[in-house]
Formats: sequence, structure tokens, C-alpha cells
Amino acid sequence: MPVITLTSDYGLTDHYLAAVKGVIISELQDVNLVDISHSIQPGNFYEASFILRNCYESFPEGTVHLVAVQEITENKRLLAAEIDRHFFLTADNGLLSMINPEIKIGMVVEINLNRDTSLFPARDVLARAAGHLARGGSLGLLGREVKDYKESVLMRPRIPNEGSLILGSVLYVDNFGNLITNISRKTFHEVGKERPFEIILPRRYILRKIQESYYPSSKGNVIALFNSQNLLEIAVSEARGKFFNGANTLLGVDVQDTITVTFK
Repeated sequence: MPVITLTSDYGLTDHYLAAVKGVIISELQDVNLVDISHSIQPGNFYEASFILRNCYESFPEGTVHLVAVQEITENKRLLAAEIDRHFFLTADNGLLSMINPEIKIGMVVEINLNRDTSLFPARDVLARAAGHLARGGSLGLLGREVKDYKESVLMRPRIPNEGSLILGSVLYVDNFGNLITNISRKTFHEVGKERPFEIILPRRYILRKIQESYYPSSKGNVIALFNSQNLLEIAVSEARGKFFNGANTLLGVDVQDTITVTFK
């Protein structure tokens, strides 16, 4: 059974998601529809790319991933692409290049289904393109190949002062309020060279230890650890969530804010 995943900034209270699903089911009754997330901040394709980057490989090869985030763009182009033996359908907004920067993007086509410009392209265009690909249809039949699609660059940590400092950024805030940074375990150890360190956070918090896990630690403590993606994460032990007492609210930190690591 073919698999189509859905990622959007629609939320769950409006009709948009149901309309997209209805078109897909009308196109292809025998399909496994999987919701990845519909709680993306409106228009935040950085958040969408982070979520996709960390889960798409769990799906079988040939899965079709429909991404309806910032789907209406100034250039009005909709794209279909092959990346790592998966198919991705999205607007030409820079998201494609951020899904897996380590993998070369395969063929990219500008979708042309001979339809007028739509104010709901996920329903009117992307859903039908998803059905075509899930049935085993050729990517090339959706439109002409393009090379000039928009590209965005992931924020990478900066290492000034001859390796005594890492200036990282928060990539993502999860539902627990944990701050996931762009500082990888590999970068941390290559720069640190086993030296003592300080992770300098807002509101006078300084961390000098990397925990092995979220426990053991006293409830409410701010901790640092390398998460399952091997990225430096700042968390609050036993936090109730990002809207209550997560690291994001306790520290007043959000996506793209700076996290500083100094080495002695």
C-alpha cells in the first residue's frame, strides 16, 4: 500500500486538512495517509524542515511527502522532487534544500497540471500530484525539470577566537520546551578537546556539565545533554511543556536565539 505523509501549518480546527485528505482519497482509495505534524508555526518552513529531516528516513522508500507550509509564495511555483529515494511536494520556498543537506537532491520539476493559479494549492495541485506519484507515476510527467529552485541554508554554528568559543543557534523548540541547537556532539568534542566548558544561557544560567539523560536531576533544574539526533539540547527536568515551564519559557529563548559555549 502506498504511503503519503502530510505536514502543514493548518492546525486541526479548520477545514483545510480534511479537504486535502479528501482529494487524495478520491484520487487513490488504497493509500496509507500519515500525519507528521499540523502544528507548524504558520509559514515556518525552518520548523517544517527540521521535523521532516528527523523522521522521513523512518518511512519506506518511495513514500510521498506533501508539505503544505508557506504554500503560497511570490513566485507561485510548486515543486516535486526526489530526495534520498523519497518524493517531496512543496512550494518553491527554500524548504527542499533543508530537508537533508547531506544528500544531493535528485530531479526537481515545476508542477504543471494545467490549472489556473490556486489560492489553495495543496488541495488543488499538490494532492493530485501526490496521488500520481503514489500510483507509481513518473516524476517527469508532472512538469518540466528545473534547476533554479530557491535554496536556503541551515544555520551553522560559528567558531571564532581560534576555537575557544562556539556560537550556536536554537533550531527548534519541541513540545516539552526543550531547546534543540545546531551544535552537534561531533563539533562540541572537536572544538572542546576535552577542555572544561561553560554553556552560557540567558538570565544568568551557566551549565558546566553534559548530562547522559534527562534523569537523574532535581525537578526544575536546567540541564544540557546530547539528544537522540546528537545535537546539544537545553532542557528543564520534568518540565510540563513549552507553554508552562519548559526551558524556552524559563530562559526566555526561542528559535534562532544564540547559545554560547566557551572553553577554558
